[in-house]
Amino acid sequence: MTHKIKEQDIIKLFPKRPAECNKGNFGYVALIGGSIEYSGAIRLAAMANSAMRSGAGVASVAAPRTICPVIAEQILEATLIPLDDDKGRLVFNEDEFKAICRRYDSIAFGMGIAMTEETVKAVRYLLKSYDKILIVDADGLNAMSELDKDLIRNTKAELVLTPHIKEFSRLSGMSVNEIKSDPEAAACRLADELGATVLLKGSTTYVAGPSENGSQNILCTDRGCPGMATAGSGDVLSGILSAICVNADDLVMAVAAAAYINGAAGELAESRHSDVTMTASDTASCIAEVLEGLIGAR
Repeated sequence: MTHKIKEQDIIKLFPKRPAECNKGNFGYVALIGGSIEYSGAIRLAAMANSAMRSGAGVASVAAPRTICPVIAEQILEATLIPLDDDKGRLVFNEDEFKAICRRYDSIAFGMGIAMTEETVKAVRYLLKSYDKILIVDADGLNAMSELDKDLIRNTKAELVLTPHIKEFSRLSGMSVNEIKSDPEAAACRLADELGATVLLKGSTTYVAGPSENGSQNILCTDRGCPGMATAGSGDVLSGILSAICVNADDLVMAVAAAAYINGAAGELAESRHSDVTMTASDTASCIAEVLEGLIGAR
């Protein structure tokens, strides 16, 4: 049975912090993405410290070296990790990825990374080597669709997939019409097939975890607005996801909460601009206010 996530569910994910705490208590997250064509995507994931404003202790941005000077201008609290590249596109370097995997408690991969063979190599390595929370978005998902399903199923990572309907179609082999006819069932099916938590984006977003003991955890949220139908909305969501997931015991609830907060921030942004003029950066700028409202109700 599907449960529509409510504010009371989300509040539980943000308990009051003790006086004796430090940034290490709240998780280290890495946002890996960006390319010469899509440098804005990784900047949006980090903008307004999307991850840190959603509760993470430390957020780092890892991006192709060529575009790092552009990204650095907009990053204050987050740290920057330059990655090997060729003309602004990622070149997979195992040592660099090994260092990231060792240090970070959650990784969000794919925002603006561009679809190349090097991206496929990076996804393959993360699936084989990373054993914490791995969030895959955008061209990370497209790269994953080229890999053997057994590799995905056998990953040591706690895998979170965030496709829109076309990415979902590539990953699952289902037609767009088939997915649209029953998005809830589609999300459940892919979650079981890949052993992952699946967030299927839409006017109603469905989040499904793999079945356990004959039951499946399925949540949904209809928060959001037409103004969010713009480039970058998913990148902001990835920043929120990486932080909320790192501090949560219930991964499906955390993923649904991130979708709720992203949608609520989008609604707030639209109320201040319009469904035509708002941008993803407007959504990012409203994350803190939405979260503060939730925390204030605890």
